[in-house]
Amino acid sequence: MNDAPRRIYCAGPLFNEPERREMQEIADAFKDAGYDTFLPQRDGLELTVCVEALTNQGLAPADAGRMVSKAIFALDVYQVLTACDGIIVNLNGRVPDEGAVSEAALAWSDGKAIVGYQSDGRSVFRGEQNPLVAGLFDFCIYDEVSAAVEAMTRSFAKHSSHEAKSAQRRQQMKDYLGLGENIWQALRRKASIEDLAKFLRTTSLCEHI
Repeated sequence: MNDAPRRIYCAGPLFNEPERREMQEIADAFKDAGYDTFLPQRDGLELTVCVEALTNQGLAPADAGRMVSKAIFALDVYQVLTACDGIIVNLNGRVPDEGAVSEAALAWSDGKAIVGYQSDGRSVFRGEQNPLVAGLFDFCIYDEVSAAVEAMTRSFAKHSSHEAKSAQRRQQMKDYLGLGENIWQALRRKASIEDLAKFLRTTSLCEHI
């Protein structure tokens, strides 16, 4: 039996001191709840430092930059898909951090436990998150870190293994593909917006996905 704590990838913006402080607070909240964490600003590679080390060893700056970018990509993909059991994504900011959204998409497609957190209400979608982002979190994003921690714990309790969560995610993807196909067929038939709205209201797929 493996008694090691579950490991959570902490994704989000980390390019200035307030952002890094908030990410540290998120990691600390998960640690206090008994989780291990991977926090990129603490545990990952720092681009400028690594590039400087490589240029000091004789690499051209452009070559060093590409090498470090590939290394960061490899490390983060490994952490999201292999080393970590789940991911908490900090969506704060005028728009979510691009890297965090990429990491969330990787985790979603692999069936990892995934929770979104956003206390910043700025949005261009009538106060809602971009649908392609919100969908990664089953359209449920938490505005308190404590609630996000609890949601992660519930996700692990609901699915006893990564395989069980992956199976659920595969079915979810199948359902979304079916719904998307039906919507596309309606658009190709030049269905009116009223007919499309009626379809969305009556289809069970919009309710149970």
